[in-house]
Amino acid sequence: MSELEYGQQRQMEDPSMIGTLRTQAAMIWPLELPILGRLGFANFEQMADLGCGTGEFAGRLVAQWPSLRVRALDMYEGHLALAREAHPQADYPSLDFVQGDARDTGWNSNGLDAVTIRHVLHALPDVDVVLAESKRILKPGGLLYVLAEDYAGLIFDTPGEKAEHLFFDAMPALMQHGTNLFHGRAAHRELRAAGFEDVHVEPLVIDTSNTPRETFAEMLGFWRDGYANFIANALGVPAEQISKRFESLRYTVLDEDRYACWLSFVVSGRKPS
Repeated sequence: MSELEYGQQRQMEDPSMIGTLRTQAAMIWPLELPILGRLGFANFEQMADLGCGTGEFAGRLVAQWPSLRVRALDMYEGHLALAREAHPQADYPSLDFVQGDARDTGWNSNGLDAVTIRHVLHALPDVDVVLAESKRILKPGGLLYVLAEDYAGLIFDTPGEKAEHLFFDAMPALMQHGTNLFHGRAAHRELRAAGFEDVHVEPLVIDTSNTPRETFAEMLGFWRDGYANFIANALGVPAEQISKRFESLRYTVLDEDRYACWLSFVVSGRKPS
């Protein structure tokens, strides 16, 4: 584990997270790309990706816009090593991976055209500190781009209990670990409270109509591997019970007769000029 500490550290640094990040990026990137284009990423020169993990998103950004200089930051050197291996400098000269803390980057103020934070803020207990640091390092008029998760947005036609109930049950205990499973609905308010202007929310509907079912099910398998014990401990039940509930979600996704949806949110705002 990294020497630096944060709320949901053990799960974020579990080996299963490598597969989670890979499958999530494959599912979401086709839906995000038009939004990134509308927000002006093609015209940006320098940006940061905070909590970059294994670099799946940052690598796609510079492949799409090679002139965009991206500094990708993460606390965990294990993920950064994988990111550098997958994105060698010879092939990605405009992409740098650095270890650091999104709460205190140490970077110059007013220097970046954009900051992206994806799949991270719900797992941190001090969102306000990360947003304040993002605002500090942005240029006046610079863009903050957040991909926010809200686990009420899991809508699955499961044969038994509803998918979201697994996370509703775990919510009170997980809050004690600094994990807010309902963060997606709060992100708009949090950006405004941090002083960002022109705050806008765009829902991302990732479902069995626009995503390969096999990839969707694979992602849920990585969620199971990384979080079954965590949720079981929070609820005081055997891990096998939680694994079975994840398998019910995977069954739903793989059944051609059934529908499943993972609703997330792109929340963006600009630093005042």
